[in-house]
Amino acid sequence: MYREEHLSIRMKKRQLSHAYLLVGEKRRELANILAAALVCTGEEPPCGQCSGCRKAAQGIHPDIIRVDTQGEGLKANEVRVLRSDVYILPNEASKKVYILEHGELLNQTGQNILLKLIEEGPSYSCFLFLSPIPELLLTTIRSRCETLRTEEEKNNAATREGEILAGLILSGAGPLETFPLLVSLEKRERKEISLLLEEVHGHLVRELPQRPELMAIIGRLDPIRAACEFNIGTGHLTGWIASAL
Repeated sequence: MYREEHLSIRMKKRQLSHAYLLVGEKRRELANILAAALVCTGEEPPCGQCSGCRKAAQGIHPDIIRVDTQGEGLKANEVRVLRSDVYILPNEASKKVYILEHGELLNQTGQNILLKLIEEGPSYSCFLFLSPIPELLLTTIRSRCETLRTEEEKNNAATREGEILAGLILSGAGPLETFPLLVSLEKRERKEISLLLEEVHGHLVRELPQRPELMAIIGRLDPIRAACEFNIGTGHLTGWIASAL
């Protein structure tokens, strides 16, 4: 988890990194603050008063580019357009900020293009990767970004049920054993199911060194956790979980 006071000092001194990976429930709010700070022309970014900050707050700053806001994944031609755009100088600010809402949905070729931009792109370009499942991003991208994990509200029930479901999976339980738990989840909010799946993911990853076969289950469950970000009925989500197991 990032320290707010430390990040505030770096913003005011204009010492922000050119690439961040933002994780957690409040990642979008943090992305907006970082983007405003990067285009701010005031004395202590983000000042909230300058033209840059005001345009950032209104979502109309020409040097803040939001990519894949619908979470559909960028197509190959869209990645090429982004790559070309990076080499066009900023319109108004000293920096050009790209907010990538769902970088993990890109295929490996697209992610490698972004990796090259992070490594070799112009000095004025900045990249903010937002992801509910950062593990789906290439390790090389994650290693070149500064990770900021925002504070998340923990749901005790979801955490406990995630532990139970993980235990059932690790024990090799069949559909009859997992069915009662999955049925009870149909009345929950997507956020709770996402937290539950995050807990399951953590338990399974810890067992991977001894049980590499769990990678297949992780690979089937992680897209469901990503889908919790969208307007999908919890009944569909629980059915998807059941089929993944």
